[in-house]
Amino acid sequence: MIHILLTLVLSIAAIAAIAIVAMKLLLNKKTKKLSIQIESITPYTFTQKNEKHNLKQDNAQTFTDIKNDLEQSYNGKYITVHEENQFTDYYVDLFNEIVQFRKQLKTFHTEPPYTIAKFISDFENIHLLVNIHNEQYIQNELNTYEDFFDHCLKYPLDKQQRRSIVSDAENCLVISSAGSGKTSSIVGKVKYLIDIKHINPQNILLISYTNKAAAELTERMGIEGIRGYTFHKLAIDIIGQTTGQKPSICSNTDALFLKIYNELLNDEIFKKNVVDYFMNYQLQESEWEQRKNHRRQQLSEQKEATFKAQFPDMDGKTIYVRSEQEQKICLILSSLGVKFRYEESYEHPLADETHSQYKPDFSIYYSENGETKRIYLEHFGTDEHGNVPSWFAKDRVITYKDANQTYNNSATWKQATHEKFGTKLLTTSSADFYYGNFRNKLKMLLEKEGVPIQEKTDSELYNAILPSNSKQEKSFIRLIVTFITLAKSSCKSISEILLQTKNENDEHSESIIKKIFQPIYLRYIDELKSINQIDFTDAIQQATDICRLSNPMKYDYIIVDEFQDISVDRYNFLKVLRGNTTPAKLYCVGDDWQSIYRFSGSDIALFNQFQKYFGETDINKIETTYRFGEPLVSLSSQFIQRNAAQIKKDIHPYDSNAKTELNFCEYDRSNYCNIIEQLVASIPSENSVFLLGRYSFDDYYLSYRYKSQKEGNRFFYFIGNRKIEFLTAHKSKGLEADYVIILQCNNDTYGFPSLISDYNVLNYVLTKSDQYPFAEERRLFYVAITRAKIKTIVMYDKRFPSVFVDEFLFPEKVAIDNVRHRNANKRWTKNADQFLLKLHSEGKSIKYIAAKMGRSQSAIIMRLNILKQYFS
Repeated sequence: MIHILLTLVLSIAAIAAIAIVAMKLLLNKKTKKLSIQIESITPYTFTQKNEKHNLKQDNAQTFTDIKNDLEQSYNGKYITVHEENQFTDYYVDLFNEIVQFRKQLKTFHTEPPYTIAKFISDFENIHLLVNIHNEQYIQNELNTYEDFFDHCLKYPLDKQQRRSIVSDAENCLVISSAGSGKTSSIVGKVKYLIDIKHINPQNILLISYTNKAAAELTERMGIEGIRGYTFHKLAIDIIGQTTGQKPSICSNTDALFLKIYNELLNDEIFKKNVVDYFMNYQLQESEWEQRKNHRRQQLSEQKEATFKAQFPDMDGKTIYVRSEQEQKICLILSSLGVKFRYEESYEHPLADETHSQYKPDFSIYYSENGETKRIYLEHFGTDEHGNVPSWFAKDRVITYKDANQTYNNSATWKQATHEKFGTKLLTTSSADFYYGNFRNKLKMLLEKEGVPIQEKTDSELYNAILPSNSKQEKSFIRLIVTFITLAKSSCKSISEILLQTKNENDEHSESIIKKIFQPIYLRYIDELKSINQIDFTDAIQQATDICRLSNPMKYDYIIVDEFQDISVDRYNFLKVLRGNTTPAKLYCVGDDWQSIYRFSGSDIALFNQFQKYFGETDINKIETTYRFGEPLVSLSSQFIQRNAAQIKKDIHPYDSNAKTELNFCEYDRSNYCNIIEQLVASIPSENSVFLLGRYSFDDYYLSYRYKSQKEGNRFFYFIGNRKIEFLTAHKSKGLEADYVIILQCNNDTYGFPSLISDYNVLNYVLTKSDQYPFAEERRLFYVAITRAKIKTIVMYDKRFPSVFVDEFLFPEKVAIDNVRHRNANKRWTKNADQFLLKLHSEGKSIKYIAAKMGRSQSAIIMRLNILKQYFS
């Protein structure tokens, strides 16, 4: 039996051995066949010439390897992504076959021969080989045409500019910086394409964003057949050439919107909807509004800012309150016809050596049986559980428990005071704004106490909330125009936006869109049709549709200036302009640090995520600034790059000895104009000067003292026998002067950064912004400070300087913000206070004291202020 089993085992082993030998023979045969197949490949370069895209053998051609074939096929050429894909596709079938065969070889622990291994290695590294080839191509071009780049403009182009110019990628993004010569790069690119690459000028499309910039590019080119277009001008030309009828553009859409708005105000329902929005929907606050208003109130308290009420008090005096919620209470009381005064002293004297006189929030007056009655209303900033916001504790450098206790003790004292003296106190809280209808609650409280209610009409309320031609009315109309313009440029319909608001349960936004924005939008569309006109966004969208269907324009290259300002509608237009079969190559130049037109529809994601939208891209940076020097270069770069969402750059001046100062000058209202006059007088008469404002009205105080003159779109003041241009920071982009004076960089609603609240409804049509605080305002401030060649002077009110000013003057605040201090969350004890005062009295610096006590410098400063108030 054992003998039989042994014989069986040996037989099986013999059969297996024979099978293995047979398989190896087959693999060897297959190996030889594949090796011969590789050696017999018709090179790709031959198929290009003969249009035979297969791997047939041809005795006239010899295949060495993929690397050599790649070099032969694209000798002296830049390999685009499209060409790389074609080359890869040529070999992919054979590669897949060989990879499967290699798996069989591995089963028998056999390595493929050199020919096969080399083919696999080369194929897997095609992308790397292409990159190496392209870099070599670029270096060859730079070396060959060095003299051209030295002389194609009035001055030699720098290395980074040249590198971007010779790149022949399908997508080339040039990330520029302030004063880095982006226009020179564009001019150099066009001249290189025409003079060196012999591209027909008619096959190059040059696009900029303004008529002025497009005209400047055309003039600087000085090449017949080349002209700069704006997106709008190009769109209009395409429509005219295709349809045979050039469209008529509405030249003043703002005036048309104003006409429509005023006509709709005659409709009582429309007017009521506007009033209801301000009276009702602005009184109810969602969670995001709670967070926003908590922070805004925090900022207000820090700088002792106030909010102006829409109506005066019972004496006709203007009311300035401490929070937005108190501002809304003033509006409600006025709308109900209730007489009141704000923070009037309590009728019983309570001041003593440690406390000032008690002033209730609101004193309400009414008549009953010929007798004047006075009751009080206190509004407490607490939630439904009686708790204060968390920042109460953070800003007072105490525990949340202590902050809550302190605030509620004050509320209890006020209530006890009214009980003691028998005066009537009504109370509301922040929670009432978040739950239910605040106006109705307050109305019921007043009626219960017998306060007569005489509600104002919608017309009376409208005239009070949005007086005709007032800043408030203009601001609201601007909101409407902005919403409709952004909706069109983002290619969203009103119905799509309303559906989004519904899905997000945003009744506030849904109401204003449906009842106010939509009627104006529909009337606007009808008005344009009735006068047979379109607006600029319509022109772009119509031209996009034409190009998508018929592609009437054919370009080899499309060059776009100021690409950081690209919007969704322009992006769609640009895509169809490129074509489909052989897309035009893109050369886009822009600076994400100077992206300041989000409220005009620009989408910075299209720039910062360029490859996501356009495909693989050759990214170049031009980082030499020819405008300004140190220390402004380093200071401005550090400032803008605090926002990690900004693309990192290593900006450096063209001349290491170039100097540009950044100075900060404080003022108070009484000496504001005198300081400006002194600054202007200190500037040599041969040097140019800009006065820059965040807003067009930042020259308010200057207008009372100095003669002004308007020349076209430019505005000048005559200060100290000098004619000096005033313009906004937005309008200064792309311009430069020897000296720049930036006005009113204050921490104020209309300061720099602007603290004007963004309407939540705009989030449905605005492009997504990064989450860094004041991100766009930061970019705008960067634009403002980098206009100067010699010196930038930033003026600020010493009572409330801008947070941007603080960043420069007190950089340690920013640097320390993210450091964890060992005693940060500990209560201030009596011993800690005594130690703090001792160190301070010894003249120790704030920085030293902070390090010694294990707390932040801001915490030390705030505690010292508290102790000073306590002992004063």
